[in-house]
Amino acid sequence: MGVLSNKFKPNFLGLLKFINSMNWFIVFFSLINLSMCIYEDQIGKFDWRQTYIGRIKFAQFDTVSTAKKIIVATEENVLAALNMKTGQVVWRHVFETASSGNIQLLHVADKVTSVTGSNPYLVRGWDTNTGILLWEWSLTLQDDYRAEYAEWWVQNGMLVNLLPFFGSHLEVSMYNLVSGSNRGSTSKLPAQWTNEGCVLTAPYYSCVSGSAGSQLLLSLDVTSKAVQILSKPLSDFINLNNGVGGELRELDGSSIPGFIVDNKKIILLRNNKFEPLSVEVSDSTVSAGVVDGVEGPMLLQIWNEENKAFSLRAHSIETGKVIPEISSTEKVNIPEPDLLAGMCSKSGREQHVCRLLVGAADDAVHLMQQAGRTLWSRQEALANVVAVEFVDLPVSDTDAELETEFGKEAAKETSSVWSAFTRRLYTQYQQLTKLASGLDSAEDSAELVRDYFNLHKVIMLVTQAGKIFGMDNLSGRILWERYEAELNSAAALVFTRRAARHPPADAVVSVIGKHVDTGNGYIVTLDPLTGSLVEEGRYAASARLRQATLAPAPLATGLRALLLLDEDDAVQVIPHSAAPLVENMYMYVAEKETGKVEGFALRYNGKELTAVRTWSSLPGGAGARVVAAVAARAADVRSPGRALPDRSVLYKYTNPALLLLVLQRKDRGADEVVSVALDGVTGAVVAGATHRRASALPLAVHADNCLAYLYRNDKHRRVEIATMELYEGPTRWSSPGAPFSSWEEWRAASVRRAAYVLPATPTTAALTHTRRQIADTHLLLGLSTGSIVELPWALLEARRLGAGPAGEGMEGTLPYTPELPLPADAAVNYNRTLERLAAIHAAPAGLESTSLVLATGLDLYYTRVAPSKTFDLLKDDFDYYLITIVLIALLVATYSTKYFASRKMLKQAWK
Repeated sequence: MGVLSNKFKPNFLGLLKFINSMNWFIVFFSLINLSMCIYEDQIGKFDWRQTYIGRIKFAQFDTVSTAKKIIVATEENVLAALNMKTGQVVWRHVFETASSGNIQLLHVADKVTSVTGSNPYLVRGWDTNTGILLWEWSLTLQDDYRAEYAEWWVQNGMLVNLLPFFGSHLEVSMYNLVSGSNRGSTSKLPAQWTNEGCVLTAPYYSCVSGSAGSQLLLSLDVTSKAVQILSKPLSDFINLNNGVGGELRELDGSSIPGFIVDNKKIILLRNNKFEPLSVEVSDSTVSAGVVDGVEGPMLLQIWNEENKAFSLRAHSIETGKVIPEISSTEKVNIPEPDLLAGMCSKSGREQHVCRLLVGAADDAVHLMQQAGRTLWSRQEALANVVAVEFVDLPVSDTDAELETEFGKEAAKETSSVWSAFTRRLYTQYQQLTKLASGLDSAEDSAELVRDYFNLHKVIMLVTQAGKIFGMDNLSGRILWERYEAELNSAAALVFTRRAARHPPADAVVSVIGKHVDTGNGYIVTLDPLTGSLVEEGRYAASARLRQATLAPAPLATGLRALLLLDEDDAVQVIPHSAAPLVENMYMYVAEKETGKVEGFALRYNGKELTAVRTWSSLPGGAGARVVAAVAARAADVRSPGRALPDRSVLYKYTNPALLLLVLQRKDRGADEVVSVALDGVTGAVVAGATHRRASALPLAVHADNCLAYLYRNDKHRRVEIATMELYEGPTRWSSPGAPFSSWEEWRAASVRRAAYVLPATPTTAALTHTRRQIADTHLLLGLSTGSIVELPWALLEARRLGAGPAGEGMEGTLPYTPELPLPADAAVNYNRTLERLAAIHAAPAGLESTSLVLATGLDLYYTRVAPSKTFDLLKDDFDYYLITIVLIALLVATYSTKYFASRKMLKQAWK
């Protein structure tokens, strides 16, 4: 045995070495294939992504790095670097959405320093070029109650924290910026003159204190070793109105500490004394800041004139003279401009070169130069989209002429063959003229016309800032933008009242929100293709609105009326002439806080339209709160039943007035989720379910007879999705083709229920939507990881519980498994991570197999999905050349065979 072991030992070691070397080859070849879930040539072909950061809160120019950038911190808790030339995002860090991610400080030097959180705070250092985290340490203030008043700044490589105790003292602490070590004990500076109207212009803390008529302007350098309070009567700087005044506002993006008093006087703090400027404040709404220039500091002021034109003016601090080179020469519309940061220098020709970062009330940010010309703009309002509507495009001029030629109106006008022939010749002449003009000049490939498959649409987006956008869905290009300052769009609704299918009439879309001042209903009606106001324009309702919907029948012009139900249960019809067309119309109102649901019937008495309350209920009981409410989609037209293995049919319960409510309540001290399916006409409860020890999520979907909602199971600490399917049974309740009527005495619907475990945390949910709902329905889930997962409804089907050898699911229903699979290839956005997914919107295309999808959040992502594959469309890699060659070969073979067969028959006939 010893001889044999010694003999085979070297061979065994060589085998191990060979296997070890092969591992490196396996790893090397596994890295060659880098594509996942999608063909590499399809990336960006049918989808696009736009990255945003939100409304800018702090901004500073990076002048140290070679590649010039602008470091910004936003109200969306985002820290990012923007390319100074293009405005594109160089790097971005998205912090938590809660107060723990709130950015308190941004300081830019050779490194970027940020302070985030709300006691405890996180102090981080970032690399300016790459955004890589360099250091991080935490800090907790002892007085948690007053932590919201804490002020932060960086001075001489130290992080300074100021905590004011109004009417008592100031506590100042200094920490090493990198390590977080405290230089010494906290300093307590007596300051009984402090109040909530004080401002920090580091390192000075300034206040206006005293009784009316004898007010004093006080300021203190809180980092100085020698405590010295600057004090002067406020009347030395401004004229007090009845002895009252003294509102302080710090300068924006200023390099020298200073503030504006009552929007009248600018005061700087230099050499430990007040220095009022001789420069007058140009406007009460001015945004001013001091910027370092070659010849000394300059005061920049930006504001809007009465004609809404952007104005820019610069003065020298030392001389007070106007600098003529720095002024606005171009008219641009920037609502309520805000100077975020500025940087000025001199060129080789001894001319001023300034770059100003300007924010606006519409959440846009512009980089402007000294002449007021905009270098680039970012529409950061798109980081907070609240409503989306897909609008069809009109047909091309050629197709419109053909439709007009062969339409009903043309048939009435054409009384003879000769007139039809003349009209046809004129149409052909117009087409030839257009073709010739198109050959001379290159035509825009992005023309806003409907394509053959109706895949080209306009996406209308309503943002939280009150700005409305029109966007091309194929490219993501912004077609138009409109800012409505009086529109509160927090819970806006968008209705397409007339599509672009009624030429020559234009498309009409209405945005319904609230007035920013009164809270009453406010409606903006516009053309979705151009963004211009049409017909009603802006309409301010006289009361608060509870519900809004469209009239079922359009007017003669193809326009559908708006029906508004206000807080007094009165109905307003826009336009009023459409009131007689409203018949058998019902509305429902669900109160979020009380959980009360009411139903109304709209009736026309010959003079006006009134709303009659028909039912009222508390489906969740007293103390319940509505978390989600979803109504059935009006465009759902699907098969009436499901085929069973015994060749019978299980008919669906297709109630167009079905309403799904998800409520949260407490029962015996425990949280529970109540889901109720209500008939919106009669208020009858069709189905319901209760989940103990659970928390409802505002995620619910409803299509056809299928309902689904999500909740967090507090007992098992996981997210679950519950589904319900409603069926009439093996026989139909109504005759085929008859519309559903809620007033008939139907039998109780057969309800199938199931629940599944979701191994992820969803943030939004939606169902795919196709034109005739022939294709399968898939569930689109937006996850907290930034991925959009597409799940077939076959995985969520409630009848999976009955699948088995003797169950009704033998026709293809999958066996029940409690946990849903989330495969990697189910990610619609493959490797394009989307931050803070807020909503997913689906719209049908002209192809029955295709559904258009837009995901909104901090990023915008557009794509299209095919739930049943592209059964009505050829594949992208279809070989047209091969099929053409085969067809030609078949034609040649056919005629050749025919020729030789006839010759053969002729020879046989002569024999």
